[in-house]
Amino acid sequence: MTKPAKATIVKHIQWLFIFLITIAAHTGLAAEATHDSSLPKEDLLKRLQQGGLIIYFRHFATDRSQEDQHPVNLTNCATQRNLSEEGRSQSAAIGTVFKRHSIPVSEVISSPFCRCKESAEIAFGKYGIDTNLYFAVALEKDQREQQTSVLLKLLTSKPDSGNRIVVSHTANLREATGLWPKPEGVAYVFQPTNNNKHHLLGIIKPDQWAEF
Repeated sequence: MTKPAKATIVKHIQWLFIFLITIAAHTGLAAEATHDSSLPKEDLLKRLQQGGLIIYFRHFATDRSQEDQHPVNLTNCATQRNLSEEGRSQSAAIGTVFKRHSIPVSEVISSPFCRCKESAEIAFGKYGIDTNLYFAVALEKDQREQQTSVLLKLLTSKPDSGNRIVVSHTANLREATGLWPKPEGVAYVFQPTNNNKHHLLGIIKPDQWAEF
């Protein structure tokens, strides 16, 4: 094969690669837009005040100058990426919104990572730890499948009373639902279905809580 022919083939492959990336990007944006077709803020607030929903929080803003050590020591926050001052402020502000609008919280379930526990503690003053909410990126496939099963149950089963709060990571929600929670501190509000299929009601970014 001549050099010009090889160059042409390489160029075509490059354009194909760019085309596929573009299609994937647009598909992702379309999916995000579909999932974000949520209830109006006023209606969502009323539903939250009634209770019976599940709110999945990605932990609040973190200090990106820190990194998780591997293997991470869950009993030593110094080995992990932790909340930044912005993240602590976000947590406190959202906790205030919940109190001001009498949004009932029946249970708060957190990943064992310090950034999630601190998010839950500052915002809601309480939490229980579920090791199945461990950062999914660091786990093997069979472990992630186990996590997905547990998280789907949390997202689809009806709370006993009030609302169920789940505080975890990006990858965990992505593994279980295909939803990619961005930015840090975003909340995904689900309605229980009891059929292991999630029903998303709305998405609330950290700065949008003030609109309530």
